[in-house]
Amino acid sequence: MSRRSLAPGEFFGERSRGVLAHGYRIDLRIATLPAEQVQTHSHEDAHFVLALDGGYRSLAHDPMTPRDRAFGPGALVWNPAGVEHRDCFDVVGGRFLAVSFTPPAGGAQGGPLRLRGRPEVAARRLVGAAARFAPGDELILQGLALDLSGAVLSAEELDEDPAPEWMWRAREVIGDLATRPGTEVRGVAAELGVHPVSLARRYRRHYRQSPTAAIRQARADRAASLMARGADLAALADEAGYADQSHMTREFVAIYGLTPGRYRALFR
Repeated sequence: MSRRSLAPGEFFGERSRGVLAHGYRIDLRIATLPAEQVQTHSHEDAHFVLALDGGYRSLAHDPMTPRDRAFGPGALVWNPAGVEHRDCFDVVGGRFLAVSFTPPAGGAQGGPLRLRGRPEVAARRLVGAAARFAPGDELILQGLALDLSGAVLSAEELDEDPAPEWMWRAREVIGDLATRPGTEVRGVAAELGVHPVSLARRYRRHYRQSPTAAIRQARADRAASLMARGADLAALADEAGYADQSHMTREFVAIYGLTPGRYRALFR
């Protein structure tokens, strides 16, 4: 049976907002098919997906990610053109950012990847840049999209030095603890049974970011996932682990590039 090939910029999701910028298509979308209806398929162009809700399953993994586990909110994956997969959300309604483009001829694309570090920062900033887009902003979007594509067309994301066993749990522990008010690196290190300095050094080496940045990022991702449910923003801030609504707004703007209220309105 032939596999379906999706046209450039096509996904199994309704477009909430879309912008074209110098060869890159940046879309904010909402998944429209339940997982059991998503068939194996490929895309004519290459693309990134930033999952804005949890329950995202992908062929793209790395040594730090168990293959049998769905990604939580904030996971960034890369699929080269032509790769067959059936990436999908567990339930209908999952929101995601999609960045599609045609890679340069001869550019090494590798295989599907779970990306971390600087590419994740660029992807989150693209959410805000797409939401605020006005004529003349194409160069801003292109710069962020180039940060993404540069990560897969030229650089390796993971250090070859093998990670210690506890590093495999570090990301999960940060995700579990991030929504507790006052969470800090010392508490994460204690949970892992290592010294905070060891955690900071090895975490940055293998994930390309500091554990402090990972805590802030996980908290913002949790808030982003909760916003679609229409909760009061003050109550949402407490559930996501922020000191108050103002704290959440400052952090969310810093990571996603727009206010919580503006973000929530994108998907309505």
